[in-house]
Amino acid sequence: MSQETIIFSMAGVGKNIPPNRQILKNIYLSFFYGAKIGVLGLNGSGKSTLMRIIAGIDKNYTGEVVFSPGYSVGMLEQEPQFTPGRTVREVVEEGVQEVMNLLKEFEEINEAFGDPEADFDKLIARQGEVQEKIDHVNGWEIDQKLERRSAAHRPTRSSTCCPGANDGAWPCADCCSNNPTCSCSMSQLTTSTPSRCCGSKNTCANTPER
Repeated sequence: MSQETIIFSMAGVGKNIPPNRQILKNIYLSFFYGAKIGVLGLNGSGKSTLMRIIAGIDKNYTGEVVFSPGYSVGMLEQEPQFTPGRTVREVVEEGVQEVMNLLKEFEEINEAFGDPEADFDKLIARQGEVQEKIDHVNGWEIDQKLERRSAAHRPTRSSTCCPGANDGAWPCADCCSNNPTCSCSMSQLTTSTPSRCCGSKNTCANTPER
């Protein structure tokens, strides 16, 4: 992929909040593949709003935003919200939920071969389709990838931020999110390897897919 390829652009983008507050006015941006871009501004100047528009989360704006096909977007929220009771490992897995679903389906197909009344031709055909999708995203190595991304959050008794986590166990995401040194939301984001990353520090990086 050429570094001179534009993979994202916006033209004349504006954002108004009722009754008459203008957050963004006539914004023009274009991102080259691999570019790392910082957005600077005072508090309340619309930096986070701009990031949410780039990430495709905020769709209530004027102007034109163009995403090149074949690229994905990841958003690192400034104040991430986690489902109560989930561990850090489970939160990081959410970043690759599509891959996890493929692996689960592949396992279910293999189990279905044990049913003597199963439609084996149909199972074989679907197994091949699912296996091809897993191969395409290198899904067979997802456990190692998750382990690397999550390892920083596996606590010791002396350092854990989660009172309920034993030595070597996964802490809960809620406790981790309250720890100022925690980056489990970043681990969730980078595990999904998006092409564009929009961050809580108002930076956006067009990260080459790995």
